[in-house]
Amino acid sequence: MRNQRRDRRFVPFRPSRRTILAATILALGCLLLALFVGRQLEIARRERTLRDLEVAHVDALCEQDVLRARLTEADDAEAVETLARERLGLVMPGEEKVIFVEE
Repeated sequence: MRNQRRDRRFVPFRPSRRTILAATILALGCLLLALFVGRQLEIARRERTLRDLEVAHVDALCEQDVLRARLTEADDAEAVETLARERLGLVMPGEEKVIFVEE
């Protein structure tokens, strides 16, 4: 019995070259897959950012058109006089302002 115990000693695991090669190929495959997925996620994020910027650009162009129209209106003397009379209640020199009060 004693001889049989000596034969059953602990033998450390020694991987074969095939096992090492398979593990290396698997690790490289996982690394390449992770890089590919990471790149795809980055591309998707940048495409979303590009769409958001395009929407912001269109909004800015619309606001620019509105501001240009207001600037054109501000340069028109007749429009300025109308706004001064209606919004601010101003009158031209020599004119009198009449305010009607209801009882």
